[in-house]
Amino acid sequence: MTVSNIATPRIALCFFGITRSLGYTIHSIRRNILQPARATGTVSVFCHFFDQKRIQNPRSGEFGDLRPDEYDLLAPDQVEIEPPDLCLEARGFDALKTHGDAWDDDFRSLRNLVHQLHSLDRVTTAAEAWTPDLIFFARPDLTYHQSLAPVFTAARSLVGSEAGPVATLPRWQHWEDGVNDRFALCTPVAAAAYGHRIREAEAHCDRVGGPLHAERLLKDVLERAGAEIRLMPQRASRTRIDGTLQYEDFSPPGASHVRFKLSNLHGKYLRSMARAGRRLGR
Repeated sequence: MTVSNIATPRIALCFFGITRSLGYTIHSIRRNILQPARATGTVSVFCHFFDQKRIQNPRSGEFGDLRPDEYDLLAPDQVEIEPPDLCLEARGFDALKTHGDAWDDDFRSLRNLVHQLHSLDRVTTAAEAWTPDLIFFARPDLTYHQSLAPVFTAARSLVGSEAGPVATLPRWQHWEDGVNDRFALCTPVAAAAYGHRIREAEAHCDRVGGPLHAERLLKDVLERAGAEIRLMPQRASRTRIDGTLQYEDFSPPGASHVRFKLSNLHGKYLRSMARAGRRLGR
């Protein structure tokens, strides 16, 4: 991959899934994501959404009509709109069901997760064709509470460096077997693991011997890609179709996070030794 000028990195912003509440979240997205990214480098906005007319989600209590053109608020440089459900067979939904139902809701949440991960996979492919230096993944149905400017600024040092693949994730809602999957800033190799993880979903279920779970899958694929996981303090809240912000647990991670950090430090040590070996011609 050709690395662009570090002073002006190419930053792909990827939005995916369904817009749901973008009319409510767009102001925080513009202020805390779009503006800081454009102040850091050259930005291109990529979107993949489903052409869904209505949301009916008993688990979240959401029912209502969706605006088909709401994505225009993001002013995307490239957008793909796809009918829902067409991806299920191609993504092995029936095979994933055989591993169990983590939410115990007749596979409705699993169906939604497969749609989300398919959308993420599609938008990642589109962004990679632009050969960015950094890829930021963001759900459009989140209200972002703090500016991402410090995260974009810190990531500039990764462009063209020997740091290896890095994924910067929110520091809240980590647990021993999973990491936060709400939004992320990744270098290209880490972005491939993050964005294309649905391709590993069934193999992951085979490895863990259980049902597909979003946060557990993400931690697995990042570890298998050798990605260093860094954490950022920025927070965001799920925003429902009526603008209601869902409660989020932003409390500091507990003991399981300490184990996660130690595991990550061990991985970082192994990657540094591998880089040293390459420099010595081993």
